[in-house]
Amino acid sequence: MIYYLIPNITFRWLVMEILSKDKYSEYEDFVSHHPHGAFQQSVQWGLVKDEWENEVVVSRDDKGNIKGGIFILIRKIGIKSMMYACRGPVCDYTDRETLLDLIDGVKQVGKKHNAYVFIADPLVMVDDEKTIEFFKSCGLTIHEHAAFHDTIQPRYNYMLNYIKGMSMDELMLKMDRDTRYKMRYPYKKGVVYKNCGLEGLEDFYKIYYETGIRQHFSIRPKNYFAKMLNAFGDNCRLYMAYYEDKPLCGGVAVQYAGTTSHVYGCSTAEMRNLRPTYGLQYELMKWATEGGCHTYDMQGVAPRPEDGEELYRILEFKSNFSGRVIETAGEFKIVFDPIYEKAVDTALEVRRKIKSAKNHK
Repeated sequence: MIYYLIPNITFRWLVMEILSKDKYSEYEDFVSHHPHGAFQQSVQWGLVKDEWENEVVVSRDDKGNIKGGIFILIRKIGIKSMMYACRGPVCDYTDRETLLDLIDGVKQVGKKHNAYVFIADPLVMVDDEKTIEFFKSCGLTIHEHAAFHDTIQPRYNYMLNYIKGMSMDELMLKMDRDTRYKMRYPYKKGVVYKNCGLEGLEDFYKIYYETGIRQHFSIRPKNYFAKMLNAFGDNCRLYMAYYEDKPLCGGVAVQYAGTTSHVYGCSTAEMRNLRPTYGLQYELMKWATEGGCHTYDMQGVAPRPEDGEELYRILEFKSNFSGRVIETAGEFKIVFDPIYEKAVDTALEVRRKIKSAKNHK
């Protein structure tokens, strides 16, 4: 694409490209070092979500450097496809030409895959009106004030987004005295924490499955976690807590583009008096600080009990760690077939209600 910029009386060349897989490493290098980079925008995420197809769109400057990119997951729903860019696009959110270039690429990918909708949920805060209006001015629509369960990703996350350059000792001083005591307590009582990798997957999955049944959340298959560990290599860790060789809790985290994300966690209903989950948070935060991260993301929470009792109780736990709840703007869309989208959304809502009713019997 070519853009003519009148103020400078110069030509600016931006080239949109739908990448072939042999160029994915170039995109990966760009995303992993970008301020808006996220592990869900990594091509490695496609190895985890291997039941989806994927495409990568980039915008290049006149020297061939990538200015922006977007990793798109694509899945058939009936006769058409849904396209989803979790935490995308990755670009300067004030660069109109680059974003328009990426949107042009998204539309081409949509035609190729007969898509009825494209959905993106960048980490844009709900009160960032300037960026929201910028995205809307580029042709994206937003579902404002969406209900808690109406988005793919939770709109509320609990984050410690101030840890850049801090040691673990310095981070501990941000906690109150009671939390510091609870984080040290399991070590004093003999709880042992291990960075297990695949060797700990059996122990982790047993507790994860038990937790899913107890707390009524969707349970992923065991090989999903194996794919995460294999796809991200050293940037994905599985930590387990043991007491006298008995597994008590576990967590899977990904470290990427300056953020350590605690993506999955689980714990037994036994020996909670040892407070093993507090020590687990210590281990994950320590990894984040040692990795030079600017953010430790404890992931989704519910701000109100009516949004989900379990996620609300999780917020009560996470609130001990001196972070804050962030609320994102939600999902930005390009709807190619509004009638088809309405039919799919209606069917999914019926299915969600049936599942919720079964879980609470």
